[in-house]
Amino acid sequence: MKELFINNTNIILENAKDTPRCAIYLYLASNKPIPFFGAHILLGNLLLQGTKTKSAETIAQELENEGIEVSIESKSDYLKVAIVCLNEDLNKALDVVSDFMKNSTFDSFEKEVFKFKNETIASLDSPTTKACEKFLRELFINHKYGITNSKVLETIDNLKKEHVTEYYNDLMNGKKLISIAADIKNENDFIDKITEKLDFMKSIKKVEPINDRISSFKSNLFKIEKNDAKQAQIFQGWITEGIESKDCATLAVLNNILGANGLSSRLFVVLRDKMGLAYTVRSSYKTMKDGAYFMLYIGCDPNNIKKSLNGFKSEIQRLIDEPPTQEEIQGAILNYIGKYKYLHTQTNSQIASTAGYSSIIGKEIDFSEKLLNKIKNVTSKDITESVKKYLINEPLTVVLAPKEYLNF
Repeated sequence: MKELFINNTNIILENAKDTPRCAIYLYLASNKPIPFFGAHILLGNLLLQGTKTKSAETIAQELENEGIEVSIESKSDYLKVAIVCLNEDLNKALDVVSDFMKNSTFDSFEKEVFKFKNETIASLDSPTTKACEKFLRELFINHKYGITNSKVLETIDNLKKEHVTEYYNDLMNGKKLISIAADIKNENDFIDKITEKLDFMKSIKKVEPINDRISSFKSNLFKIEKNDAKQAQIFQGWITEGIESKDCATLAVLNNILGANGLSSRLFVVLRDKMGLAYTVRSSYKTMKDGAYFMLYIGCDPNNIKKSLNGFKSEIQRLIDEPPTQEEIQGAILNYIGKYKYLHTQTNSQIASTAGYSSIIGKEIDFSEKLLNKIKNVTSKDITESVKKYLINEPLTVVLAPKEYLNF
């Protein structure tokens, strides 16, 4: 894999010989704040909804007829357009994507606002979604990562089409790159074709997205009444160091030991199997460009809310009192590496996506491989130090349950 700057275009290229499908991922990141809550979400929804010459139905039919997969993911950190197709259908795929990236009319704005409002309202009827939304909003309060769908819902009636086009223009003038994994016969001809058809991805000058690093939060307890909930939903977490930190590898292994490794995770074994508290219990460690968080989750009988919270606290303390054995750590490391390779290195799509993501957030294209090497060297002492540094601190906790169970 190599990084190129050709025809004023940033390109990451992996020549994957003898593969029938090519993957081309476009990443765009603005160097300005999102102009209005939800502008990035609506842009992602609108790009496939029609151009100056084609309707949404025509675009969908053209892609379906050729078996071309195009998907759009719009995060607060970047916009990602993914193209996956047979090698012989590349020209058609590039033409379709170039058209909607340059000529989308955004005429379906009102329709997409209506659709977003109804879908979000419906999703918030789910106890798990409602509690998780509250957790992220409060953990990342006054930060872009706290702009959840429920947050956008509160102000979406004031969102204008002009806000969406402003964000679109910010992306077009921001950091852009193309990440490719494909069987390439003639590299020069291939790159010329890509840069010609995707000419909107050219970078006239070097632009880096703004740094909006977040490293602190306010601990608190939030209770949500939902009287039709059959079980309690508990989210608890902390903002931690992220991908820029030496702690990233340790936290990834700690997450695997505590609650991300299914049946053998400590939370699962103790809170679910031994104590019978949980229907579902897990931990997660999520990293983004400008921050990260470590989260615990349990779905339990409302009668067991207090026991579950005490169980979280007890298992965190046990990581200090009974540090993971070398066997436990090695199992977690092997599990993490195995999952990583399965999810990120098996297909051209995974390869292009992973390298492109690393680059758009400001890391080397081989950042993930370097992280895996660090993970192999995580020790029991590292785990204990990270627990003391992050998880012993008072967390932010959200508990959703019927009103009668919230008196604790």
